[in-house]
Amino acid sequence: MLQCLCMSEQTSKNLIDTDGNYELKDLPVEIERKFLINRIPSNLHLYRKTDIAQGYLAVDDDGTEIRLRKKGNEYFQTIKNGKGKIRNEFEVEISAEQFYGLWDVTSGKRLTKTRYEIPYNGAVIELDVYHGPLEGLMTAEIEFSNELMSNNFVIPEWFGKEVTLDDNYKNQSLALSGSPSNRRQKIEHINGKEIPKYELEEGIVKVVDAIQQKLTETDGNIVVEVAGGSASGKTSAVSKKIQEFFGEKAMIISTDDYYFGKTYMDRLAASGEFNWDQPEAVNLSLFRQHLAQLKSGQTIDKPEYDMKTSEAVNRRVVEPKRIIIGEGLFVLTDNVAEQGDVKVFVEIGTHGRVLRRLLRDISRTGQRPADILKYFSQVVVPMHDKYVESTKQNADIIILNEYIPAIEAEASGLHEAQTKFRGYLSDEDLLSKGAVKLKTGLQVDRYYNPTDRNLMDSGELLRIREEGDSRTLTYKGPRLKGDVRKRPNFEFDIDKETEDSFLRIYGNMIKTIIKERAIFELSGIKLSVDKVWKQEKGLDTELGTFIEIKLPDKEQGIDSIRELLARLGLNPNLAINQSYFEM
Repeated sequence: MLQCLCMSEQTSKNLIDTDGNYELKDLPVEIERKFLINRIPSNLHLYRKTDIAQGYLAVDDDGTEIRLRKKGNEYFQTIKNGKGKIRNEFEVEISAEQFYGLWDVTSGKRLTKTRYEIPYNGAVIELDVYHGPLEGLMTAEIEFSNELMSNNFVIPEWFGKEVTLDDNYKNQSLALSGSPSNRRQKIEHINGKEIPKYELEEGIVKVVDAIQQKLTETDGNIVVEVAGGSASGKTSAVSKKIQEFFGEKAMIISTDDYYFGKTYMDRLAASGEFNWDQPEAVNLSLFRQHLAQLKSGQTIDKPEYDMKTSEAVNRRVVEPKRIIIGEGLFVLTDNVAEQGDVKVFVEIGTHGRVLRRLLRDISRTGQRPADILKYFSQVVVPMHDKYVESTKQNADIIILNEYIPAIEAEASGLHEAQTKFRGYLSDEDLLSKGAVKLKTGLQVDRYYNPTDRNLMDSGELLRIREEGDSRTLTYKGPRLKGDVRKRPNFEFDIDKETEDSFLRIYGNMIKTIIKERAIFELSGIKLSVDKVWKQEKGLDTELGTFIEIKLPDKEQGIDSIRELLARLGLNPNLAINQSYFEM
């Protein structure tokens, strides 16, 4: 029996309410077979793909599940029951608000993947390429209208072992327990010490277990220390989750409130090179003293720091609680780590840290994106390598909290919507139709991968565009579902110094796209005529000439510009939704 947490009226008609619980009744049947993959088809880029993030509200021992799924920019709640090839399924579309309102409930029971839809002999193969903790796993599912079709299915040669009846490869099992081939305990060896390493949700469970064990061993207060790099999620993803679990028994004390402040740092800077990302910027002695006082049951007079003014603006008396969570960049330095009963280090790659830091500090500090990136590249990363990474050796548990583009990129709220057509329109053609020519020029777009991943696997792009003397850094998240090319988009101008310092810590160039571009405006809509080449693996290839249209509103589809397309003589059915990078 499952507790139904959020169901529409339509869905509830398929359930029987029994003392507040729900049973499945007369749900539609799905007939599916699932296979592992020997190799990816060579023409995979030709097929429709969708990024999916899903989590489980409830999973019963009999295989019954209630699932949340974000598919592109659509949101669903699904009920399934049964095992093997034939299962009952009912799915209902929900709003984004309903989805995100319940998403926290799925903590520890989630997965992300990209789904490719491949037509095959009258059926559709759904090829799933998993990301995050399941990176490297690929499965293919085929849904049939009846069991006879299922039994007569001719298996493609690129399919591997069938796992339809193997519960370990059900999505709910993958979300809860990880890949069957990768479920051994991860251990990091540091200076002869073995430290267990977990993905975020499992890591929080392990930390909670360790805290509960410590509580049984003492009647006094205990200190939990959470350290990690900038934007790793040590506050929002780890410390606050621990506090939420223990409720009124727990409190958080952050080193953010113990910075000496701008006046102090300016005075130090006058006598040498100092920055805000080294331990000397924080009053760690006072922080350690306050942890010790709280642990012994004493109150403290805690400073309160203002990120906008970069100064401590107040002090507040804080009462101790049974669980004191101390978090910050340097809380696992040797001196401070001595106070910890449970010590956690939160880890994330450079790609995720730079994106999170950009989006966080724009709103938190009001800085320009270019200034944030420059500081991150020239100061944050070197200081992390020198002062933070080394403290991982003092941890009891390491938690991996990697950036999840399918969720975090869209949460930025910044989008672009574009479509393009193969062909050419002359200046005379466009001007005669009332277009205004805005500018022409050569754009050189260089695309990069971070050192620890391939962004193509997650549908992300990161490029630096050179146009004349200007440089623009652009990050694009996974594509959203729709008739046009719509995806999260975040860009800003940078200078050559910032570009050089960023690339030193980020990764390698993988492709260059060169465009001779003429930009016009017609009926309030911007469009460009592009002659395009690509440079990849030492080869130059001419891609052709295109008309690219930037849609004026992220919610508008191709129908909203039908009149414009008619004026230009463009057929909506011939729209190309690939980026130049993907060609």
